[in-house]
Amino acid sequence: MSVKTLRQWRYEKAIGLRELARLSGVSIATLTAIEHGRSRGYPATWRKIASTLGVDPLQIAEYRRAVGLDAERDATESEGSDREA
Repeated sequence: MSVKTLRQWRYEKAIGLRELARLSGVSIATLTAIEHGRSRGYPATWRKIASTLGVDPLQIAEYRRAVGLDAERDATESEGSDREA
């Protein structure tokens, strides 16, 4: 099974970047940075994206592991924060 990307999830749900930003509360800049690999996104950001797209959080976790996200960073990240570093 291949790991899907944020862009693939958006396309499957027929949600444009602006619409996803509006519905999720995540900025277009952050979404674009994630899609282009310039940002990994914080777990809180991914929770907002997953909820908006109706994506299973386990799929998000699989994607995050596939792109090499640091589990230590996830463990120390503030629950309420969605600001990107």
